[in-house]
Parts: sequence; structure tokens; C-alpha cells
Amino acid sequence: MMKNKDFIVEYTPMKICLAKHGGFCFGVQRAIKIAHETAANYTNVYIKGGLVHNELVCEAVEKKGIKKIDSLKAIPSGATLIIKAHGEPFETYCEAEEKHITIVDATCPMVKDIHKKAKEMETKGYQVIIVGDKNHEETRGILGNVKNGLVIESKDHLKGLKSAIEKKVCVVCQSTQNIENVSEIVGGLTRHTEELCFLNTICHPTRLRQEEIEKLAKTCAAVIVVGSKQSANTKRLYQVAKKINHNAFWVVADNIKKEKFRGFKTIAIIGGASTPQDTLKSIEEKLS
Repeated sequence: MMKNKDFIVEYTPMKICLAKHGGFCFGVQRAIKIAHETAANYTNVYIKGGLVHNELVCEAVEKKGIKKIDSLKAIPSGATLIIKAHGEPFETYCEAEEKHITIVDATCPMVKDIHKKAKEMETKGYQVIIVGDKNHEETRGILGNVKNGLVIESKDHLKGLKSAIEKKVCVVCQSTQNIENVSEIVGGLTRHTEELCFLNTICHPTRLRQEEIEKLAKTCAAVIVVGSKQSANTKRLYQVAKKINHNAFWVVADNIKKEKFRGFKTIAIIGGASTPQDTLKSIEEKLS
């Protein structure tokens, strides 16, 4: 409290709620560790695309001497290739083998498990339907590990794909999908198939974050979601928060404008699965 002869001003400190489920998920932690170890033990190391969907993390990896490329055509025979956390289609492995490229696989084990389940169900005669973002690297990787897969992004997208849906289907999900979107699509598919097998492959860290952001968006005056604009799981956290709380903000790093948040008594901060914990703590300190 501050006093003088003319007025009394009472300051109420802002309460910052830093999410329990923030910072790197297991798959991202593992991929970063593999990349650093590979850079230390191999020469002529490449990675196709970004290791994870966070620019700061990718820059740190590239500073270790790992070269980012878009195509295996740019990799010389005998070099080393790191497979990113989101995984790759089967053809990438075949192409690497043909060029005698050593593969170091940093694919998230949960994503790898989706590849395995999708292939198993296809061998049993099911058409594999992937609920996911069609241009996302993880979705492309899952699709590239089956022969007759189909990607559906939303219930509206489903309407235009009815003729391509077979009678016997197995549904898997991009690991960072929203269960509400998945449920709507599965519900729609039941009207167009005779046999439907649903495998809920949304990963556990994604579920925990989405559950937590729902609670925080209801109880806090504002919500800050931190992560790359390329990050699918960050995008969905923001969508969940925004649906509940119109004071939801998506920032990519800790260079926030503090003035924007000055009127809020409670602010929640949560990060995507590839957002460094240091970035979240930095935002917390700046707002405090």
C-alpha cells in the first residue's frame, strides 16, 4: 500500500498459475538427447526437417553441427541421418538404406507405436483412417507407413470423403489431436461403415495438457499458451483455451508485452510439448 496526504493506492499482486504439465514431453526430451549424442559421436550428420516444432530447440541442435535438409538427395552416401521426433514415412528408411546412410531414429516411441498398430490393422484387412492434420509431419509419417490409408481432418472434411471410405475401417489418431474432434469424426464414420475399430492413440501428455488447460481457462482471468506456430499440440491447447476464455493468448517466445496483461488478477501459463521450461519460467518472472 502507498500513502500520501491526498490519496491511498492499494496494489493487488497478480497471481501467476504455471501449469503443472508444461515444458518438454518425454518424446521431445528423448529426441534432443539423441540429437546431442549423435552430434558428439558422428561426423557428417543430417536431419530431414526440424527435430521438433520449436525454433529455439532446432537452432540449438543445428549449432551442434547437425545439417538440416529437405530431401535425402542432399545427403552424401555414408552420412548419418537423424529421424525427427514426428517420424518419417517408410520410403525415407528405404531411400536411406539404398544410399548406405546410417539412421539414428529419434521418432517418439508413442508415434512409432501408432505406425506399428496401423500396419498391423492393415494386414488384418482394415482400411486405416488417420484423424489428423493432413500436412503435419506426424500424420504424413503414419500415412507413409500403410498402403491404403486415408486422412480425415474434421467432420466437415469427412463429408467430402464418403466415397473413399471402405466398409471395414480402423481409426487411429495423430498423437496430439483433440478428443472432441476425434469423437465427432468417429461418430460420423459409424454411419458409413459396417465394421469400425477405434484405437485412441492420442498420447498421455497431450491428454493431461488439454485437461489442465480446460481447468485453467475456467478459473483464471487470462491464459497464455506458449509455443511455435508450427506446433500442432500448442495450436490445440490455444483452441481449447479460447473456446472457454476469450482472454486466451498464443505467444511463441518470452518477448511478451507486459502492458497487455496488466489488468488481469490471475494468469495461467502453459506450454506446448516442445516449449522449453526456461521460456515458461521467463514469462512467469516478467509478469511477476
